[in-house]
Amino acid sequence: MKSSTLLIAALLTSAAATQLSAAEVAKQKPLKPSIKQNCPEYIESGKWVYRYSSDYPFNEWMLSLKPSDCGRYIDSSETAYMFYEIVKKFGQSEHWSNNRGMINQLTCHLYIAREKTEWNLEPWRPYVGYTKTVASGCNPLEPDPDPAYH
Repeated sequence: MKSSTLLIAALLTSAAATQLSAAEVAKQKPLKPSIKQNCPEYIESGKWVYRYSSDYPFNEWMLSLKPSDCGRYIDSSETAYMFYEIVKKFGQSEHWSNNRGMINQLTCHLYIAREKTEWNLEPWRPYVGYTKTVASGCNPLEPDPDPAYH
């Protein structure tokens, strides 16, 4: 046998001998509990609204959502379930865009505006990252020139 073949055989044998079974791995490092969906419905209702008024400087489409009682009080581990439901129910609209900005607005509402009757997600608002979305009261106006966010 060539020396390269012997080396490969030795490496394979060594690797197989050092592999741990799934049970052994679980004993060494406990697994985190799985995240589960706790609400049968996160969004009670929602509709696309064209916001137009002389008081409002932006005439744009927004998604006005009314969270369910359960959805209003979820913790961060269930945000993905809520966002999935929103996309499933309203994401086929021609007005839907800016997934990252929309999820930042949603998580911002869960953080600072849980008690508001309706939450407005506005796809036209720029994506600026979660921290700047919260700092702007969930309503960022200025795009972030930081390329890390784009």
